[in-house]
Amino acid sequence: MRACNIKLSPIPFALAALALAAAGCEFPLQQRQLTVLMAEYHGPDAMPTAQRVGRELMQQGLPDVFIVESPGMASLCAGRYDSWRDNDADAMLKRVRRIRDAQGQFPFAGVMLVPVPEPAPPTPWPLERAKGIFTFHLASWEAPGRMARAQAYAAELRAQGHEAYVYHGPRLSMVTIGGFGPEIFDNPALAGQPGSRPKITAPQVLDLIQKFPRMRLEGEVTPPEAHIPTQLVKIPGRETPVAAGRPLPQVLFRVSLALVDARTGQAEGRFRAAGVAQSREEMPALVAKLVKQLLDAAPAGRPVRVGAAGVAATDADAARLKADALVLEAVTAALAAAGPRVVAVGPEATAQMLDAAGLAPAAVLADPRLLRSAQGFDYAITGSVTSFPR
Repeated sequence: MRACNIKLSPIPFALAALALAAAGCEFPLQQRQLTVLMAEYHGPDAMPTAQRVGRELMQQGLPDVFIVESPGMASLCAGRYDSWRDNDADAMLKRVRRIRDAQGQFPFAGVMLVPVPEPAPPTPWPLERAKGIFTFHLASWEAPGRMARAQAYAAELRAQGHEAYVYHGPRLSMVTIGGFGPEIFDNPALAGQPGSRPKITAPQVLDLIQKFPRMRLEGEVTPPEAHIPTQLVKIPGRETPVAAGRPLPQVLFRVSLALVDARTGQAEGRFRAAGVAQSREEMPALVAKLVKQLLDAAPAGRPVRVGAAGVAATDADAARLKADALVLEAVTAALAAAGPRVVAVGPEATAQMLDAAGLAPAAVLADPRLLRSAQGFDYAITGSVTSFPR
């Protein structure tokens, strides 16, 4: 890994295991292994672009800007922190989210505190080599060391006779099996279309679903109550055939969640999390990870009551595809699976408590400070989902 500041002088930092295991296991954090990820750039101009933006940020007075470079990618970061609860990290998040560009926009409004990015090591089984359009996704890692762990699991699957592949994204490493075309569905013309759910009929895929029914996160198979199944996903960069003479919309979904303190109506810094799903099918797993990150940031000690206040679809496509309902359902499932540290308050019960306080869920989504007048829970999760072209 090459970590450097804008002048390209090396900046050392340590990496260690993070408390991100799906089973709730915790490991001690070592020094300076978290950072604010400002942006990621890809392609031959990745490093020059990151350097240019980094210089502009430094000229605005932003401290401790550095770049992590790996082949074909550069990650622009700010600050190094010991813990998800670091007050300096909260201050940095607030500061960078208020930065405006020349057009008056807020380009870093969605930044998050993440593990320091890792470079992509060479893998003998890159997903790019898989044939077809779809692949069977059965495992993901986000914690430091994710790439080596993903490749070790792929090797294990290969030894068992499975055609395993590895994909290393900016924040996520995933292991998949196989490469498949639209012919695995009963109606191939509907494969990949938003809102459509063609039935899988191919025996080899049905066998995989039966053998690996639940997603593996951070090396642990998720419990049944988490409702995070394995799934078919589109191989990055592959195009789905045109259906009925109509080009298939290529849509991603950005999910943003906030853990709002019911006493203050605030959700600053570490109490916000966001991520991008490549499809509706990927959203439940993404939401489960985001909810876990938020709950890990909550004060330890007594169990807390957490309500599911609602999720807003911020554009017409997200509303048409009912992405908001899907995210809210996933939030509810993640809270129910959080264990004894959380007393989950479902959407209906949360809505009743809001109604008792004279509040409408839509009003709370627009202004979470209104939660200060509600009773019955310690925190409430609010969110939004936005669709945008791939």
